[in-house]
Amino acid sequence: MSKFFFEVPQKQRIDVLGTLNESTTDVWIALHGYGQLVEYFQRHFRSMVTPARAFVFPQGAHKFYLQGTEGRVGASWMTKEDRLIDIENQRLYLNEVCRWAFSEATNARLHMVGFSQGVATGMRFLGHTTASFQSLLAWAGSWPPDLEGRSQEALKAMRISAWFGTKDPYVDQEKKQERCALYSQEFNLHPEVNTYEGAHSFDSNILASEIARLELVTLEQ
Repeated sequence: MSKFFFEVPQKQRIDVLGTLNESTTDVWIALHGYGQLVEYFQRHFRSMVTPARAFVFPQGAHKFYLQGTEGRVGASWMTKEDRLIDIENQRLYLNEVCRWAFSEATNARLHMVGFSQGVATGMRFLGHTTASFQSLLAWAGSWPPDLEGRSQEALKAMRISAWFGTKDPYVDQEKKQERCALYSQEFNLHPEVNTYEGAHSFDSNILASEIARLELVTLEQ
């Protein structure tokens, strides 16, 4: 059997909360987790929109039924099948999202917030874009152990705030400590690491506070 990959034009969805214009000072590229759709994911951020702050929500290209063959649908950034092709496609898509967002809000500073699978997606992507990001808010995500050198350098140039739940079944204490040690010893990366009370979900108060804080501290740098 022969295997081929073709490049074809595609339409991809993004949702936007807030207004992208020359008065926008901060734009957050928000990457959802496994099995989520941006239609629902963006609800966590509605109360945080201001005249100067907007959120852009790309959506993973893989969509599937969450249970069986009907009902609710979720999206994913990638699976183990043709993994490297998926990662390459993510980069092309997310670079176009960043280009478009910055063309609409030419004076804005870019930030990224990722949840769950969106954290690893974002960390890999940041080394493959010419867009300049000020900060990364990594929430309830497992950091990729195979981080490329160019992604390591990109992350060193930005402020990283990582949050883990005390009862998260996907990223337990042992896994968190293992990844923190790997990033410190192998990559010389030292994100701010914090915990919240809860499982694999957002704490809305902390989320809002961190977004405002990261905008402020990166502005003062």
